[in-house]
Amino acid sequence: MRKTVVCGLFILWVGTLGLWAQVIDQPVARVRLTKPEIITQKQLMKHVELLEQQTRQQVSLEGRKKVLDLKIGELLINQAAARDNFRVTDEEVAQSIESYKRSMGAPISDAQFRLLVQNQLNMSWDEFVSNMRQRMIQEKYILEKKRALFAAIPEATEEQIRDIYNAHATDFTNPLLVRFNHIFIDTRSLSETEKTAALKRAEEALKELRSSAFKDVALKYSDDTGSKYRGGDFGYLARNDAQRETILGKGFFDAVFSLQLNQTSGIIHSNIGYHIVQITERRDPKLLGLDDPIFPGSTVTVRQRIKDLVRVQNQQITFQKALTELVDELRKQAEITIFEQNLNW
Repeated sequence: MRKTVVCGLFILWVGTLGLWAQVIDQPVARVRLTKPEIITQKQLMKHVELLEQQTRQQVSLEGRKKVLDLKIGELLINQAAARDNFRVTDEEVAQSIESYKRSMGAPISDAQFRLLVQNQLNMSWDEFVSNMRQRMIQEKYILEKKRALFAAIPEATEEQIRDIYNAHATDFTNPLLVRFNHIFIDTRSLSETEKTAALKRAEEALKELRSSAFKDVALKYSDDTGSKYRGGDFGYLARNDAQRETILGKGFFDAVFSLQLNQTSGIIHSNIGYHIVQITERRDPKLLGLDDPIFPGSTVTVRQRIKDLVRVQNQQITFQKALTELVDELRKQAEITIFEQNLNW
């Protein structure tokens, strides 16, 4: 009987060890430039799974090795930048985040921006800020260490500009555009009771429009400080502006683009509040020439946009070259061990 119990306990113990072996993470690489760091199997899996989601294809063993190489390069850059005292200030990070937020297009509150980060980028706010800071440090380090490469980036020639335009002329178009004045009642971060009061306020503004000029009512009621002092002028909205449609909502877009020139809407509900809209301009889709502005009222022409695109493309090529050279140099200084047996899962 004692033998049976001991044997049973031994089997249970061995089985438990098997379970623990599955739970314990395994290293896929050890990297040391200034300090030892481990890249674990779970960390690599996370990057591989993300790549598989983006490409909708299974990543092969060779593909996993390439992902691991990128992760090793990132660790080397991080350690080298820390070693050489590269830093970015909180103010620089805040400015970069604010610039990112402005690129969203329509006005967006800090709370709503944080929600977009969480939902669209699938990370917490602290992770987003940390990643932003680290990316800025990496870029600062690469730009400084390979300054000569970036100083030699060529500009687009006139021949290149014309060749690109002729090859992609149909891509340089303005979509259907409307320009409008609006009275905006902000409902972000309001309780249900407060939203009811906000709707009542919008109704009062709509009622006043029967006897008062739009600009006067906008000045009195609108929460959009950027437009209320310009008669409520929102500027141009493109029918295919997916980013603004995400922020404002499809219902808002459908309602605005159904209005005719000089027509004033009723109360339109968007994702961020209530609007009363007055269409001041409608522009049909248009094929643009080289010297046409890329957007009504813009000082940037198609020619300048092509020059900018070529510059960005050349910058990206140069950045990749600089990164490759720098990582190769750092690899020679570092101790790197790869556990290939742990790349199979």
